[in-house]
Amino acid sequence: MKETTYIALLEQEIQVRISFVRERSQILAFVVQLEYFYQNKWYPVVRYDTAHQFAHCDILYPDGRQEKHPLDVNNYNEALTYAQNDILKNYQRYCTRFKDWLNESRSY
Repeated sequence: MKETTYIALLEQEIQVRISFVRERSQILAFVVQLEYFYQNKWYPVVRYDTAHQFAHCDILYPDGRQEKHPLDVNNYNEALTYAQNDILKNYQRYCTRFKDWLNESRSY
């Protein structure tokens, strides 16, 4: 088994943290987490992973709530590819939404 972990900076305040374990060409587990730096703190925004023994996406809220959405995929290889593509395609929208939630929660 081989574990690979890296962080890719997408913009100055936005990064994606990727970690996966594979045996040969088979992905055994993974995490793809979008992170947003706001007011001197890194926040997890969206996380794809294989915790709980299934591939899913967690939408993360500033107050700690999470929405879990299972992925309709055939295997973890497909799920990892989907996760990376979705983050790359939608990271700006996800971070804008998260920033809006942060601002809403601070206005109370």
